[in-house]
Amino acid sequence: MTATKAPYTYTGTGSAIDDYNSPKKQLKTIIQGGRSHSKSNWGLFDNKNQQHKAILSQLRTLQWVVPSEKWGEVADLDRLSEFLKSDKSPINKPLKDMDEKELSKMISCFESMVTKKYK
Repeated sequence: MTATKAPYTYTGTGSAIDDYNSPKKQLKTIIQGGRSHSKSNWGLFDNKNQQHKAILSQLRTLQWVVPSEKWGEVADLDRLSEFLKSDKSPINKPLKDMDEKELSKMISCFESMVTKKYK
């Protein structure tokens, strides 16, 4: 089920339909990786990077998920972000700033966590 927007009176210039369909400023910042959000959330990922997808898969296996209206359940990127910032993480860097070797190390870390959880 898709959530609908609350009605409001449009007083701007241009098309009211374009205004209704355009994402709000805060959402644009998140989608475009705006400075304020990307600095605070280290869990932002590239959906075209296979290693990032592997980490997201392991998050779901670990049940690090949050409910989503559109997708049911999605990986909890805030929890991932806090983990990456903590002393428990083998690499203290944002996910997007990691190179292949560092991502491999993170994948191994999450594999170990999955093994320990389900052993």
